[in-house]
Amino acid sequence: MDARYVRVASKRWGLAGIVLTLLPLTLGASHRTANFVVEAASADVARTVAEHAETCRATIARQWLGRELPPWSAPCPIRVKLTAGEAGGVTSFGFSRGQVSDQDMMVEGRLDRILASALPHEITHTIFAAYFGGPMPRWADEGASLLSEDLRERQRHDQIAVDLLHRRGNFPLGRLFRMEEYPSDLMGFYGQGYSISRFLVEMGGRPRFLKFVKDGLHSGWDVATRTHYGLSDVRELDRAWHSWHKVAANAPARGDTLIVRAQSGSEP
Repeated sequence: MDARYVRVASKRWGLAGIVLTLLPLTLGASHRTANFVVEAASADVARTVAEHAETCRATIARQWLGRELPPWSAPCPIRVKLTAGEAGGVTSFGFSRGQVSDQDMMVEGRLDRILASALPHEITHTIFAAYFGGPMPRWADEGASLLSEDLRERQRHDQIAVDLLHRRGNFPLGRLFRMEEYPSDLMGFYGQGYSISRFLVEMGGRPRFLKFVKDGLHSGWDVATRTHYGLSDVRELDRAWHSWHKVAANAPARGDTLIVRAQSGSEP
């Protein structure tokens, strides 16, 4: 069965529900690598983004899967739009017979922020799409992809999660895990997804997280919780996450989760 999966884009301006508009761009150059073909306003930018995309693809796959992905049969197109603002991105996928049939990506913002946050985030979605062969649950897809972003963005989402729990705007995990659509409070949703993903990864590592999500989809979330984290059900996992969060709120994310150094001529 063929399917099309389009994510809601995330722009880093603190506004919820913004969809990155895919407007026609005036692009002057392209650069192709083994797995990406990048269109941008200049050859230097296209080459920088393409090479960094390859580095991210290899590094992030090793982090989550323990191995690099084989080359894609067709390169993933990336359109780059440089602006003076913060970075954001959107990636869409086609799935057929349990595999990615096509994918398309767009990123925009300052080049330094694209390299540090938007591009690693979007590349992580491609790793997850290849692993699952179909749509990943929204909370996990977005929350875990935020773990690939730089320290600045991860600490910002730590604070979003703190604020969310303070105003009791979070979803019970039993409901969050089953959500198929983005809620109106998009930033809160991203913050909670990031927080629970960080919690689960710190408990058991990245490969276990992916196995938990896959088993949750196929066998149910209570079974997956018992199998991978030794807790009786999702309610107990919810309580454990709240207890962890009280400590984590005072010890936000530190260091670089993704060990990739992005260099650009843009100011930080």
